[in-house]
Amino acid sequence: MGIIINQSLRNAGISYIGIGLGFISSILLFPNILDTEKFGLTRSLLAISIISVQLVNLGLPNALIKFFPDLSEKDNRSEGLLWVFMIPPLVGFIVFCLVLLVFQNEVLNLYSSSSLLSEYYFYILPLVAFLASFALLNSFVKASLNTVFASFLQDIFLRLIIILDLGLYFFELISFDGFMLIFVGNYGLQYILLLLYALKNKYLRFSLTLSPFTPSKIKELSRYSVFAFFSGFTMILVGNIDLLMVDVFKGLEQTGIYAVALYVGAVIAIPKRTITKISFPIIAKSFKENDLENISNIYKQSSLNQFLIGILIYIGVLANMDNLYSMLPDTFEKGSIVIIIIGLANLFDMITGANGQIIISSKYYKFDFIASIILMTSAIILNLILIPEYGIAGAATATASSIFLFNFVKVIYVWIKFNMQPFSLNTLGIIVLGLSVLYLSSFLPKLSSIYLDIPVRSLLMATLYLGSVWFFNLSDEVNTLMKNFFIKLKGG
Repeated sequence: MGIIINQSLRNAGISYIGIGLGFISSILLFPNILDTEKFGLTRSLLAISIISVQLVNLGLPNALIKFFPDLSEKDNRSEGLLWVFMIPPLVGFIVFCLVLLVFQNEVLNLYSSSSLLSEYYFYILPLVAFLASFALLNSFVKASLNTVFASFLQDIFLRLIIILDLGLYFFELISFDGFMLIFVGNYGLQYILLLLYALKNKYLRFSLTLSPFTPSKIKELSRYSVFAFFSGFTMILVGNIDLLMVDVFKGLEQTGIYAVALYVGAVIAIPKRTITKISFPIIAKSFKENDLENISNIYKQSSLNQFLIGILIYIGVLANMDNLYSMLPDTFEKGSIVIIIIGLANLFDMITGANGQIIISSKYYKFDFIASIILMTSAIILNLILIPEYGIAGAATATASSIFLFNFVKVIYVWIKFNMQPFSLNTLGIIVLGLSVLYLSSFLPKLSSIYLDIPVRSLLMATLYLGSVWFFNLSDEVNTLMKNFFIKLKGG
């Protein structure tokens, strides 16, 4: 568990710097520099591209992580494994390009109210190429139990370049066309930097390693990839389908409003992403060694610790909601209900721990496909019903309901198959503590400046919350981290 804590801490530090940069770009700059339609365009292009990447990569990023311990054990030259995994995605990308060209009119007819999307339609191609390449390479580096540099590129570097891009556009040094070229090019630069990093640190070399790929191993890997593809595709689809369907039914302006609220709600899930990045390969390795006790420990600790931090972020967001929307044009205030609903869904996702990684790393990985079908079906049906009637609130409700159902099914399945469940009395204690701190924060007087009120209010809430976590010893890991922090602080 030590490597998980250490790398998760580094990832968490990077992610929370990323939160600050993301707040600057997505909350302060994007909505105020770009109008809602142009901002909605960037979100829709990314949503379409992220979904398309799953079709191109065919489930191989997850397969790479699962099979890397076994493949590298059979051949010491594991640095050349990546290139074999890149062959199917290359074929998939060629097919994708042909489909995008042939069905261009049909796709654009879905977005008849979004003229900007038709103008920048072909920007999808380079975006998909860059994102697909990065996803596969990131999984390869992650399988080597190194997640920090990729996290830096995704959470800090990319956002800094986007802020620079927005600045150039704001001061009219570039046109919107120039802005979009830089926006897309950022993702290519991200891939190149990770590639150079992998080569420099000898995770990767320019030669194929073919010997571990026996016919039986290829068959096993292919079977797993098919199920990983469907489960991964449905997760990504559900994570983006609401954004795309808001665009289809309500237009790019509502998409922009929804995207800002969605980003704020997604901030709550960052602790889960930082832990998942390193826990997934560790769980896969533990299954190979039949170390179920370690998996159970990871399950409980991932649930408790990511939920503990998630609650803190959520109550902080709710307490500062008025401050947040006072920084934006008035039209964005309609998204406040989205933050509340999506935030709750993300908290439930966090409290259920590493259930997905456990299932997909085990011999029962096929069940993840069944659960994913349930998720995708419920999300599409609910979005189709709720968005036309309730707009962005309906989209948020549809997504949240699907996430609740999906995780509930997986928790029950892991409990039945492995006799593991992630909850404890401390989980209940965290819920009570979070609600109590949020209630007490309502009695804090509002300072005259929001730029003073936000940090003061947040600091007081965090101090009370973390102090109570320490006093009641709700998490051994968090208490140890705080103890070590104060020891280092005292020692200078």
